[in-house]
Amino acid sequence: MDSQLPSYITLLGFVVPALVFIIRLDRYQAATIVHALLMALLCLFVGFLTSGAAIKLLSLSNPLLTSGMVVIGSTMATLARLIWIKRFA
Repeated sequence: MDSQLPSYITLLGFVVPALVFIIRLDRYQAATIVHALLMALLCLFVGFLTSGAAIKLLSLSNPLLTSGMVVIGSTMATLARLIWIKRFA
């Protein structure tokens, strides 16, 4: 189970934003749910970029830390998206 723990933590980088975006929906139609899932996927990619930058700049080699950085980066992207929606929508 220890070898799979970083994978599950990294998966949280997609699941948490997806839940946040889906819960905030006004209407649950296929198109709006797909849009929410695509936004969560983009947040996951930002998390991957954050983790990659941390690995390169800080020379991280611990899988738990790198997967934690994915979740942190994904959460930051989710918060940025929610602020954008609140301000301009």
